[in-house]
Amino acid sequence: MRKVLVAALCLAFLLPWAIKVEAQGSSRPNPTPQPGAKGLTWQLLATNPTSGTIDVGCGPSCNAYQGDTPCTTALPLLCIKKSGAGFPLPLPTSVTSSQYHTWSGGIVGTTSPMVPPSTLVAADAVCAQAFGAGWRVIEFHDGWGWNLQAYGGLGNPASRVWIHINDQPSTCWH
Repeated sequence: MRKVLVAALCLAFLLPWAIKVEAQGSSRPNPTPQPGAKGLTWQLLATNPTSGTIDVGCGPSCNAYQGDTPCTTALPLLCIKKSGAGFPLPLPTSVTSSQYHTWSGGIVGTTSPMVPPSTLVAADAVCAQAFGAGWRVIEFHDGWGWNLQAYGGLGNPASRVWIHINDQPSTCWH
């Protein structure tokens, strides 16, 4: 009960601030990127229409160590929900999971294209605003790394999407 109260208070105070920060920065360049800073992006790799799942990941052109896309580029955030009641979701029988294409146990979706916010808290708040409580920016290791599978889809299957990586400097936020 105490954790729920703390989480509710955090959302009550941080979410409006993060949404305000994002709304101010979504139509113009990130106010704090380092010159030439790049962030990590992924793309749609495959769809499984039978199960309603997708495979997303690096593709041929990502750089998990230094970033691959200038932080001034407007792209959707890739968001995920994989915790809470009913999660993680079980691996569908028609999906084959492997080390590099691991089942995430979640649902993914994308925001509208935007210059990435300057903080991870703000990026997570954009996902929560777009999809609801428990949604956040996908993290590189939500599968095993490099790629993952989940229910859902990308709004524009041809677009690359911003993701987070927690152990490399290749993000546009801090």
